[in-house]
Amino acid sequence: MGGVWPLTAYANDPKQAEQIIKAVNGPPVVIKLLEGTQGIGVVLAETLKGGASIIEAFRGANIAIMVQEFIKEAGGTDIRALVVGGKVVAAMKRTGAADDFRSNLHRGGSAELIKITPEERSTAVRAANRMGLNVCGVDMLRSNHGPVIMEVNSSPGLEGIEKATGKDIAGLVIEFIEKSARDGKTKTKGRG
Repeated sequence: MGGVWPLTAYANDPKQAEQIIKAVNGPPVVIKLLEGTQGIGVVLAETLKGGASIIEAFRGANIAIMVQEFIKEAGGTDIRALVVGGKVVAAMKRTGAADDFRSNLHRGGSAELIKITPEERSTAVRAANRMGLNVCGVDMLRSNHGPVIMEVNSSPGLEGIEKATGKDIAGLVIEFIEKSARDGKTKTKGRG
């Protein structure tokens, strides 16, 4: 899936902070904790010195982080595509609060129904397949060079996307599990 991820570097050596920022075409850059949720631990560093300082602080505390290029043209919005059983069953556009580049609903963002492009749909399904996930949320940004994946979430929250799309996503997940179980039992009986 080359080309669908933003330029990303893992910041292992705080002494190399400025080189890491330059390697992802920054500043500005997005610095993320490797283990975070709901936008917590995601920081926008707008200057080289500021970014280096953030990287040094995190790495000095032995916190694993990554540094990504900032996709300015996304304008503080992203797309969450929910994939169930190899199909995108719902998609929403999330827009960040007026003063925040993060679009997480838990950070004050809003969500609305969106029709995604065939390329975005294909990108989400390929990401789910690559990660070996039957159910996941794929977060993408619209960049000048097509959709870029920000995250594949194996345990996506459903409340926001159900509200934005009016779909019973939990019901679709349950139907998929039930169908998979039935198909699995049928195959097992046929071999037994």
